[in-house]
Amino acid sequence: MELQLLSQELSEELARIESITKDVVKKSDLSIVLCRNLLIKFKRSISKIKFHSPTEEIHFFKQIKQIPLSNLVYFFELKSFEIHYPKGSDSSKKKYINRKLKKLNVFFSHNLDFIQYIDQEKTYLDTHYFTRAFFDEFNITHARYYFRDPDFSTSHDLLLAKLSANRRLIVYMDQRLSNIGRLNGHVITPSNRLNWTGSKTDMTELVYALKSSGAINQGRASIREITKALEQLFHFRSGDPYQNYREIRIRKKSRTKFLDNLTISLQSDLDKADE
Repeated sequence: MELQLLSQELSEELARIESITKDVVKKSDLSIVLCRNLLIKFKRSISKIKFHSPTEEIHFFKQIKQIPLSNLVYFFELKSFEIHYPKGSDSSKKKYINRKLKKLNVFFSHNLDFIQYIDQEKTYLDTHYFTRAFFDEFNITHARYYFRDPDFSTSHDLLLAKLSANRRLIVYMDQRLSNIGRLNGHVITPSNRLNWTGSKTDMTELVYALKSSGAINQGRASIREITKALEQLFHFRSGDPYQNYREIRIRKKSRTKFLDNLTISLQSDLDKADE
């Protein structure tokens, strides 16, 4: 599906920008333009085509559109956070971040039922949440700056995007908070510790593979628990594992490219050892 491929290409381009652009505001600006352009392209495409089934429509609004929409929300809020970041004392910076974190936690408290629905991967309300036929049925979070077009929106697609974005923002702000007072805001890294040097989705592939295999706590460990353990072990923030998982699911080619590479690398080493 062309739309799916476009979302995948956006994810790859955003990852490239992330890797080469250190300035957060500049990175946000570049990402916002890309996300907005893709949403405009999606909107034009949706006006010309007709979904063959509710399942296809749900897949678009719950998976494919989420890539540009959730990133658009994230980078809008990230830019706003940075341009208002205090230039003064450490205490004023901590106060600012804690105020933002408190606001994010209010969002999670107000949308607890929907968050549980998403995190537990339930689908029985998907027709209501992610098809346009039920756009007017639910009161959702007000948004002034994002796409809200009844022909291009469902009752909960923006809420899902905000959920993913806010989870990423919490990780970012936590990191910002822990770096206050450190030299130039950078974390001092001991030379002997283990650091994850793969991508966020690489780690999420590993998390889901461990979960699916039942290798951790006989399969009773949750995705978040495994993610948190790996993040602590490798000093890495992988963002929202559920958002990463959605990006993995819509890949055009191999959906397990990191795990594929692990197998190939290990097999190569084993072959060399046998020579």
